[in-house]
Amino acid sequence: MRLLCSVVLVPLIAVFACSAWDRTRKYDQAPASEFLFDRQPPTFECADRSPGQRDGNSGEVRLRAGNEPPYALTRSEELHLPKSEVPALTITSDPSGRIAVNGNERGDWSMRFCSRGEGNSQAEAYQQLQDISMTHLGSVVSINNLSRSINPYTTGSLLLAAPADAPTIIHASYAPVEVRDMSGPLRVTASHARATILDTTGQVDADAFVVDFAGSQGKVTLTAEAEINLKMMATKFDGTILASAQRPVRMLVPVGFLTSVQAMVNRAQDFVCRADLCSKVKAEKTTGLYVFTYTGDGSANPERVHLRSEQATVVIDNIGRKN
Repeated sequence: MRLLCSVVLVPLIAVFACSAWDRTRKYDQAPASEFLFDRQPPTFECADRSPGQRDGNSGEVRLRAGNEPPYALTRSEELHLPKSEVPALTITSDPSGRIAVNGNERGDWSMRFCSRGEGNSQAEAYQQLQDISMTHLGSVVSINNLSRSINPYTTGSLLLAAPADAPTIIHASYAPVEVRDMSGPLRVTASHARATILDTTGQVDADAFVVDFAGSQGKVTLTAEAEINLKMMATKFDGTILASAQRPVRMLVPVGFLTSVQAMVNRAQDFVCRADLCSKVKAEKTTGLYVFTYTGDGSANPERVHLRSEQATVVIDNIGRKN
């Protein structure tokens, strides 16, 4: 009987292992999802909640998760820093913070911050609320969590309207970050969270668990522990992109994309190209890696857009491609 069990068990393990590998492989070869680059209007919600209370505006009903605590208490703050006094801003965040930055032509840094605590009682929600705060010292704004732990019932959300051309540094290892429309130097560190960067035009250096980037110009360096998703917003990228991830690097390009692209992968089959430019890609093997090069219109260095994944795939598709 023991031998029979072993004979049956080994094939079952192989089936499950193959099934998991197939799912991973299909995911690694999938195109970047276009919804990742949608520009939803920035929102700032900071409202208390209690049992029987209707959330949102008058007449609105908000769907509530089944495990959501019945009580939520919030505290809203605003902070305005003149650019003349703070020419560059640094933002830091403890776990359970959230940061959104929108660049514009204003002459100051305008911040709205919401602390939120949730619990099964009003007292518990109040206690959670006390752990989250925003502090300001010189050119540094911090989201603080006294417990320094990841707690979905204790959050701090920062919405920043920033001078677009001002240097901005964000250190938020466990906090999701979204940045839009900045032209000044931008540095984002979100090693265990997602960084979404849309329509920036200057120098960008981002290191996150997952990075989403959409743009048409800049000097851009992206590093991800998991994956990188890119969307080219014009037929030419004015600048350079270096994107390196442990898992897939995916790029969407418009039809007729003219900027040169170089992709580096560990195996030839790890380069997945379904865009119109694919017929013009040349392959070679160097230093143990496979290098795929598209020269574009020939006006730029082949490494103008450099994509690299040594453990997974590099995937290129046209925007709007139907799978």
